[in-house]
Amino acid sequence: MREIVNKIRLTGKTAVVTGGHSGIGRGIVEAFAQAGASNILIAGRREELGNRAAAEVAGEHGVNCAFYRADITAAADREALIGEAVSRFGRIDILVNNAGITHVENAEDISWESWRRVMDVNLDSLFFLSQAAGRVMIKQKGGCIINVSSNSDRLVMTPQRQTVYNASKAAVSMMTKCLAYEWAEHNIRVNAVSPGYIQSDILPEGVSKDGKKFRDVWTGMIPMGRFGYAEEVGAIVLFAASDICPFLNGSVILADGGYHLT
Repeated sequence: MREIVNKIRLTGKTAVVTGGHSGIGRGIVEAFAQAGASNILIAGRREELGNRAAAEVAGEHGVNCAFYRADITAAADREALIGEAVSRFGRIDILVNNAGITHVENAEDISWESWRRVMDVNLDSLFFLSQAAGRVMIKQKGGCIINVSSNSDRLVMTPQRQTVYNASKAAVSMMTKCLAYEWAEHNIRVNAVSPGYIQSDILPEGVSKDGKKFRDVWTGMIPMGRFGYAEEVGAIVLFAASDICPFLNGSVILADGGYHLT
């Protein structure tokens, strides 16, 4: 029987995490650091916050954690980010596409500009960053990509109206499966995690004066009666990124406290 002890460790691995300086992304970075990842590169636009997060993770866990300022919606920045990781560490073992934005608006009022902005961040940039990393992983004959989707990929969330966000996440989950199929022959695994409501700075509690009412409705629909935490998502992403589950490919792991059951 295959030994699984210590397979959850990321010793010797290099990981790139977009949006890893806060929220769910920070929870993922913390999980990777605790698992002993050799190198973690946090990518994002908020330089001060990113440098502080990297310094805190490196100091607390004794791992090599750095921040690289990049706007993933810019093609040049995406290429530069992947190039920086390869130049600095020699390879990319894990890419986590975590960065994303929400948008709450009635469908009849959504502008082309708003639609494109959400799709550009949540879907287009995710694909082309995966493509750039995928080319590196194909050459090195292996790697792992984890996309942060949402339980909105399969559910119409209420009472907020978020057609464009839901559509973007549904596309992310399907794209995950397509890339997993195409790149399996190169020993590249592609999976996704679909969180429900997670206590983070992206949670749209303040979308309107009804923010508290929204919160009460949401927690009332979660059988566990609470929001999730970033570190709980981090643990799932760590599982998917580690060598403990080498046969996990093309999966979209749902983690929403049972919200989908109601």
